[in-house]
Amino acid sequence: MKKLNWIEITSLYIGIIMGAGFASGRECWQFFGVFGNKGYYGAAASTACFVIIACMLTYIARSKGTADLGRLICPIENSFAYEAVGWVVAIIYYSMIIAMTAAGGSLLNQQFGISKAAGGVVIAALCIFTVLGDFERVSRIFRLIVPVLFTVGIVTILLTIRAGFSQSGAVSFTPGRMSPNWPVSAVVFMAYNTIGMIAMAGSCAMNAKDRKNAYAGAISGTLCLGALTILLLRAILCDMEFSSGLDLPMLGFAGRISPVLSIIYAVILYGAVYSTGASTYYGFSTKLKNGRYKKWIITGGAIAGFLLGLTGFKRLVEFLYPAQGYIGIIFIIMIVINFCRELKGPAPVRMGDSNEQ
Repeated sequence: MKKLNWIEITSLYIGIIMGAGFASGRECWQFFGVFGNKGYYGAAASTACFVIIACMLTYIARSKGTADLGRLICPIENSFAYEAVGWVVAIIYYSMIIAMTAAGGSLLNQQFGISKAAGGVVIAALCIFTVLGDFERVSRIFRLIVPVLFTVGIVTILLTIRAGFSQSGAVSFTPGRMSPNWPVSAVVFMAYNTIGMIAMAGSCAMNAKDRKNAYAGAISGTLCLGALTILLLRAILCDMEFSSGLDLPMLGFAGRISPVLSIIYAVILYGAVYSTGASTYYGFSTKLKNGRYKKWIITGGAIAGFLLGLTGFKRLVEFLYPAQGYIGIIFIIMIVINFCRELKGPAPVRMGDSNEQ
């Protein structure tokens, strides 16, 4: 397949994380907004960690010459350990198809009054179509849709900030039990999003044109997401009571600005739901053996995820995401150890063109 430049890699990183919870503002509220202005500290800290972890994963992938989930994470050189860790991550990736189909349902229900099941079915079908095309189809689609998602998201956030909404109620809220303060919340947020980007980070590193493009894409992608997180937090803090009461706060703000903007943002948000669902489900698919049964497992798995997603998106964000974050903390520690071992090991395997030195 065509090798990726840094701009294309940037779009893939953004597409991984800019999903339902993120673009809707629900995730940002849950982890940062609930703490008011102190949430900015958490957003800045998590951004710095994202950049570092993305660079570590890029180094490990290019050093070992692999995008295998187990080898990217596990510092123990043991095939059983690689498989065990890889499958734990794959199961977590699978759980995201549950969250994303739930988000698609919540979106269409809140915006258009359409059945939540209908929105979830479409997300499941799109994810199946994309993942069956493997990494090449995933990267091609993301290069097309992510710039649009990012641009409309930024414009809507800036319009919300400019509108100057006043507080309509309470400005003090009780945080969730699994993220009780902003430092813990920042770590959990960073950790579970790190899980989401491991597979794509490895694939981007292996498919980059050269080392410089691999690192530039990883750094610019995570920095863009950090900047977007801080702007998003600024927007949802304009009216904290309003933000806390909706599954999809930014869609609500878009509706307060303009009915037309609300429809446009709903379409863009649906694309963001799809992008994260497809990228994480692709990560799950990398652990499936190639063969005649793979496509049926991918199809059946997405259908089962849709059915489980009917439990509701708001509840999933509150409990599923923090739980994944605590598992992610363990994986981050392993990635750091793995990175340090690779630094002390033999010279990295050089991937890319002959100009890479």
